Parts: sequence; C-alpha cells; structure tokens
Amino acid sequence: MQRILRIDPGENRRIVAISDIHGAAEEFAALLDMLELKPEDILILNGDYINRGPDSAGVVNMVMDLSRRPHTYVLKGNLERLVAWYLDWGKPEDILPHFNDHVNNLFCEWAAILGIPRPTTEDAFLEARHQFKQHFTKEAEFLHNLPLGLALGDLIFAHAGIAPSEDWEESSEQTLLKNDPFLTAGENKTGRWVIVGHMPVWNAAFSQNSNNPAIDHDRMIIGIDGGNQVKDFSQLNALVIEKQGEKFDFSYLFADLRPRVQVKTAFAPEDSQGYFKDSWPDFYLDIVEEGPEFSYCRRTASGLCGLVKNEHIGTRKGKPCFAKSSISTLLSVSKGEEVLLLDQGGRFSFIKNSEGFVGWVPTECLK
Repeated sequence: MQRILRIDPGENRRIVAISDIHGAAEEFAALLDMLELKPEDILILNGDYINRGPDSAGVVNMVMDLSRRPHTYVLKGNLERLVAWYLDWGKPEDILPHFNDHVNNLFCEWAAILGIPRPTTEDAFLEARHQFKQHFTKEAEFLHNLPLGLALGDLIFAHAGIAPSEDWEESSEQTLLKNDPFLTAGENKTGRWVIVGHMPVWNAAFSQNSNNPAIDHDRMIIGIDGGNQVKDFSQLNALVIEKQGEKFDFSYLFADLRPRVQVKTAFAPEDSQGYFKDSWPDFYLDIVEEGPEFSYCRRTASGLCGLVKNEHIGTRKGKPCFAKSSISTLLSVSKGEEVLLLDQGGRFSFIKNSEGFVGWVPTECLK
C-alpha cells in the first residue's frame, strides 16, 4: 500500500470528488450519470464506500471498476478499516454485536450472497469469516490496500482530516481516517485546500441550511459528506473543482432520489427564522416557549436558541431533544418550481429545492 499518493493534476482538468457513498449504489450511479465524466477528468473517491445503505457489495464492485479508469484515485475511509478487523484480527465477541446492530453492512451482504445465515454465535462467525476470505479475496485486498491520502497539486484529499502541521503527510492513520472534529474545528497549516468527507456537513454551522459541500474559506477546508444514509434528508454530493488562473472554482452536484412535488403557490417569508438546527453531538433541548407549530428552544450544550418544528422534538433519556435532523428556516419558493418533499407536520411541509437548500413552507403551497 502506498500511504500517500502524490499526483500532478496537469492543466485545465476538471476534478471531481465524491465521499461517503455508504452502500447507496443507486444514488452513486445517478450521480455518475449527472457528472458525464470525460476521459481527462480526475475522479477522487474519498472513502466510506460501505455500510448503512442497502448495497455495499454493489458499490464496492462499482468502485473497483472505476479504479481501473485513468485519472481515478480511490482513498480509504474509516469503514474500510473494518475489513481487516472482520477478516483478520477482530475478536468474534466484539464483531458479533456489529452484525446484529447494523444489518446494512457489507459483511451481512456477503453472507446473503453466499447463502449463509447472518452469524449469531462465535463458531458461526468463524465459519463465515473463513467463507468470506475464500470468496471475496479480491474485494477485501482492494479495500485493505487503499491509500490514506492524496496530494494533488495545491489540493489535499483525506477521508476525515489532517494533523495541524505543514507536514500533513506525517498525519497518523487515525487522524486521516477518523478525525471527527476536523471539519468544524480542525487546523489547516498547509496553505493548501483540504477536502474531507467523514463528518456530515450539516454539523458545521457554516453549512447553513443544506447538505451541500461546505466551504470554509478562512481555514481552506471543504467538507463534502452530504450525510448520505446518515442524516434524515441526506444527499450524495460531488464536489467539482476547476482552476481559473491561479484560483479554484468550486461547484457541486448532488443525487437525492426522493419524489418531487410542484409548487402551486409562491411563498416568500418576511423572516426566514435563521439556521437554528441540530448539530452532532448537541441534540438536547430546553423548551423555552411552546408554540402551535414551532416551539422556541435552547440547545442545552451550546446555549444557542431558535425555533424547532414541534413534530421534530422528541425525548432521549427522558430529556427533550431533536427527534430528527431539523432546522428553523422558512424557505422561499416560486410557482411551478419542483422541490423534494422531505417531511410534513401540522400546516407546514419540509422541502429541499433544486440547489439543495432545505426549509419549511406552508403545505397549501404544494400540489
């Protein structure tokens, strides 16, 4: 395994980065169709191809096929580290709960493909491990041997983050693959743009009301994990990078296959109500004032205050909390516009527009 790849991007090439596919083969295929990749385009796949979604085995096959495409670079995510844990050194008593708690994972799929039951005992797991090693050698070796980072000219790609050092290539494997705070609070001392996945961008305040790639210009950090298969109204993102002179131009596409509805009546709120939202791990709420549709709440840990839709308030360990991903924003819509319907509650519907921004509109606005 080459730990860090160093590649000269050449001139005037479009660069595309996708991360955290999480077994969403259908969304991945749709996103690739939208991108219409040209032979000279550079494609970076930035880790976490497996688990959570319904077709990890399919995604692994797609990624392996793409890896044979010129100018395609496939990096490891923290979930790809599970391959060695499952197949080589992990203890059965530690792994079995993972089978039982996370049915949507690559190894349950491999068991189904082989026609063997999901293991529930240590002996059954050891037999399944033996079968996996016999039948999925190519897939396991491919995932295990993926590089941890990519230096692409003035761009750095790593699944989760880098160490706060100019010599980022000396970052530990744990820092590169599972650096949870990096997107929201990490330091970038390289003077280059750092592109990461791993942490859904929704958790960063600067993402505002979307799961689109989130750009922090001050720190030169870009998060591209759209919360796919993790957040309630997630999407699979592609960050598109093109160089204009000495500057980079960043744009994006996303795949979200939920049904669309049409707006029948325009809506333009006088006050958008800001971007008060859940943010991992700050889920708990103090309800300051209850309202008929939205209640005024304070996030317990941070002290930030704002409105939460009543249907999005639940309880955890006996305390009020966000029941699902939620935001206070009221969204403007135009007549005839097509939007994704995410949720409904009371007199309001939660929608996503064609640019990926989410918010509430009166349900009567929609057909």
